[in-house]
This record gives sequence, C-alpha cells and structure tokens, in this order.
Amino acid sequence: MLMIDPKSIEKLKNQIDIVDIIEHYLPVKKMGANYKCVCPFHDDKNPSMSISQSKQIFHCFACKAGGDAIKFVMDYEKLTYPEAIERIASLVNFSLEYTSDKAPTQKENKHILEKANAFYRSEFFKHEAAVRYIYSRGINDAMIEKFELGWAGESASTIRLLQNENIEPKEALEVGIVKQNEKGIYASFIERITFPIYAHTAKLVGFGGRTISDHPAKYVNSPQSIVFDKSKLLYGYHLARQSIFEKKQIIITEGYLDVIMLHFAGFTNAVAVLGTALTTNHLPLLKRGEISVVLCFDGDSAGINAAIKSSRLLVQNEIDGSVVIIKDGADPADMVFAGRSNELEEMFGSGTELGEFYIEQIVKKYDITRPVQKQKCLEEIVEFTNSLKPIIAKSYELLVSNLLKIELNTFSLHGQRYISRQDQNFTNAATTNKQTAQKKDKTDILEFSVLKSMLANKNYETIVLNELEEKFFLHHKDYFQAVLLPNIEDNAVLVREIYVDESSNIASSEDSLKEAILKLKLKYYEKFREDTRKSQKPNKIEIMQKISEIIKGLHNKLQKN
Repeated sequence: MLMIDPKSIEKLKNQIDIVDIIEHYLPVKKMGANYKCVCPFHDDKNPSMSISQSKQIFHCFACKAGGDAIKFVMDYEKLTYPEAIERIASLVNFSLEYTSDKAPTQKENKHILEKANAFYRSEFFKHEAAVRYIYSRGINDAMIEKFELGWAGESASTIRLLQNENIEPKEALEVGIVKQNEKGIYASFIERITFPIYAHTAKLVGFGGRTISDHPAKYVNSPQSIVFDKSKLLYGYHLARQSIFEKKQIIITEGYLDVIMLHFAGFTNAVAVLGTALTTNHLPLLKRGEISVVLCFDGDSAGINAAIKSSRLLVQNEIDGSVVIIKDGADPADMVFAGRSNELEEMFGSGTELGEFYIEQIVKKYDITRPVQKQKCLEEIVEFTNSLKPIIAKSYELLVSNLLKIELNTFSLHGQRYISRQDQNFTNAATTNKQTAQKKDKTDILEFSVLKSMLANKNYETIVLNELEEKFFLHHKDYFQAVLLPNIEDNAVLVREIYVDESSNIASSEDSLKEAILKLKLKYYEKFREDTRKSQKPNKIEIMQKISEIIKGLHNKLQKN
C-alpha cells in the first residue's frame, strides 16, 4: 500500500472546506453561524447535522456522529483513511505526494488501463455482431454507456494501441492488458465484449471479457496482477455503493449481464462475484455498514455450490442475509428481459435465511430415513453450528428438529467445544495480564503495540493508516477495526483491552513505529508466499517471485533501520 506523505495530507486539510466537501454529497443550508443538513448516518427527518465552518467539523445532535471532512467521507463512502484522503483530493483537484517510490508506477498503471478502456469503448459500435448480441439481451444504449461496454478485437489491434501510446510491454504485462508465451506478447482479450472492472474506490483495475463465438471459455477476467485480485472485487460495486447503503442491502449475482439488467430494472444495489463464490477477501466490503446480503445464484450445480460456500462464510462472520435460487435454467438477466422484475422483487424479499439454506443443503446430502445417516447428518450440522456464537447456533435448533424429525430435548447445536471470541475475551480479561502476555506470540504483541500507538498518538495513527490496512493484522483484524471506530459499543470493549494489555508498548519514536510496520508487512507477505506455495494457482511461481521481491525489499529496509 502506498504511503501518502503526511505533509501532503496536512496541505490538503488546510486547503479544503468541510462545507464544500459535504455539499458534494448532501444539500447544505446556512443557519446562523453554522450550516445544517439532514444526517446521512441515521434515519433523519429534520436537519440534525450541524457543520461548523470555523472549526471545520460536523456533529449530529441525534446520533452523535461527528468529525472532520475526512471522517465524513470515510463514514459516508465506507472508505479507509487513505482511500478517503485520495477521494477528497480527487474532489478538490489536489495532487497528493507519495513517499513511496511506487507512486509513479501506480499512476502509470491507471493510465494504461484507462487508455485500453477508451480504445475498447471506441470499437464497440463498430462491431455489429457485438452490438446485436448486447441488444438481444435487452441492454440499451444507456446501460452500454453506464457500464462502459467495449470490444476487444484481434490481438494486433491492442498491441498497436500500446505501441501508439508508447506503453512498454512490461508495463502492459504488469496490469494484465497483455500476456506472454514462448511466441511472444499477445492481448489478454481477443474478439470479446469487454466489461471494465473497478475497485470499490472507483479505480479501474481490470476487465472481464465475453466471447460471442463458440469459444469454450465464455467469460475470462484479467489475470491476477499488481492491481487486479478477483477475490477482493465485486463487479459493479462502484456504481452500486450509494444504493447499497441507502437500501441497507446488497444483491450479489453471478454475472456481468445480471448486474447490468438488474440496474436497468431499478435494482441498483446489485453486484456480481468474479469467481465462483464469495471469499474472505470480500468480507471487509460486506461488513461496511449494517447491510443485508441477498445471494441470487442460478439453480445449476455451480450456482448451488457457490451459494453453499458463500452462505457458510457469511453466517460464520455474522453477516445477515438470504439466498435466492433461480430455477428452470433462468438467471436474473433473463427474468428482467422477460418482464418478470416484479417477480424478482418478491424473490429478493422472501429468500431463505443464509444459515437455514446451508443447513437445508446439508440435510439433502443424507437419507435421513436411516438412523445412521440421520446421526451423521446431525453431526455435520453441529460441526457447522459449533463455529457460530451460541445464540446464533441455538436459533437453528427448531429448524433442525423439524428437518430431521427429532425432539428438541435430544440434541444441542451449541457444543462445549466452541468458545466464542467475545466469551474468550472475557475469560482472558478475568486472568492476570501476565498470564495473557504469556499466551501471545511475537506477532500478537507487535500488532497490539502498533494498535496501542495509534490510540496514543494522532501522528502515529496517520503513519499507520497510510502504511497498513486490515489484511496486515493477521491475528487482530477486529481490533484494528475497533481502533478506527472506537465509539461503537462492541468496539469499545476491544479498545479497552488494547489499553490495558501489558505485553505491548507504545512506540518510542516514529522510527520504531515504522520498524514495527515493516515487520507486520513482512509477516503478512511471508504467510502470503507460503499460502501461494501450497495453492493450485497456475501462475503461482510468478506470484511467488513477485512476493519474494517484496520480502527482499522489506528486509533491506529493516536492515537500514
């Protein structure tokens, strides 16, 4: 992650006006010495939010939300601190300065992808077969424009674009526009309709491509690269984000066309996975705000399996939602095209709760008319519910009783083997700090030291937020989130634990803090390399080489310190 120069952040803070920033999002009215607007952070009927231009802060008298312009953008757009800084800089046309030598590369990456996207878009209406196909699926010109559909023709046309724009093959390889084999460089997308893919920060990071011929690979995505990681991305999220937080709901589908047609029908909170199912890397996006997830997948085996994996992941991470399976070989795009949008709306509002769906799928695997099979089925269900908190687990007991036709008093879905994280925290708090310290390894202590430093010193907090994100806290992601949002009741407990922990210390200087940050990054990338080594990824050698280069660079920086 790039580090924004703290001096550049201060310059930005001095340049912006909180009233101007908030006016980008909400109507603001001057009332006396201050300004007022409807608070977007709760169901506000009257203008409860006050904005002080002299103090450059906002405060809601109803829900107690408050802070500076950066905090407003973080909360409104559900962004991290660095993302909010970059978003504000974009709003006011301010050029941020970066201390990392990777900044020019990142800017160049963006330039390459934007050039490719502009080229593909310019080619779309020149290719009649592509236009006919898109029209045949019910997509109109407005949706083509909104989702920036394009056409990637023969490989040579993309190569010519790169040459005309003086883009080096190595640079194009890094962002996945081209690939390379023993014969040389060739385009990643050949004879395909292109769908630009944006990160949640509205930065272009790659493409999806759909063939309109009989090519066996109907859809392809950009290859894994320094900017593109499909396990973190949701297609259309940058366009759906505002609607998601307004409706408190996100609809997750399987395909690009599903998203486009759902938006056309008014379901502007729809997005799509880029793989077969949700991953743990999607969780930070789905945990932003109190939103409910609707999984809307096809009724084929691939769709059912994706729903099973995704529903388990969401329930285990305490994310509320439901599953909607579309049967008879149809998908959301087909239903919208057939004029069945009202039917879809009913389905989205009456799906099967995530945990119920997962348990029902377990039961379908067994012949529960046979006692041994019924017992095995129950054991698999208990294995799942033991991974949940007690109240959540117990809420499924009536369902299991009905499905398996067994009495409630003959089983329990909350076994003694499970101890919730929150219960464990209370247990640890009841022991001495010395005993707690003995249980922590060096990474635990290092993470707590960084978190404690963030709480103790605003400048330290800025340094950490510019360098680290949640993924670098291998053991304490929840504590990191608690430090960012300490006023939430559940988070306050975690923040107190950081304060009282005696195994960790506040950094004695900026240099010692930066050393700790480097060590956390090193731990993360070492684990990333090991996980990649064990994986079945076809390009894992290439990925491991890149990770090794990063690790080498981190070691060099540590030696200099």
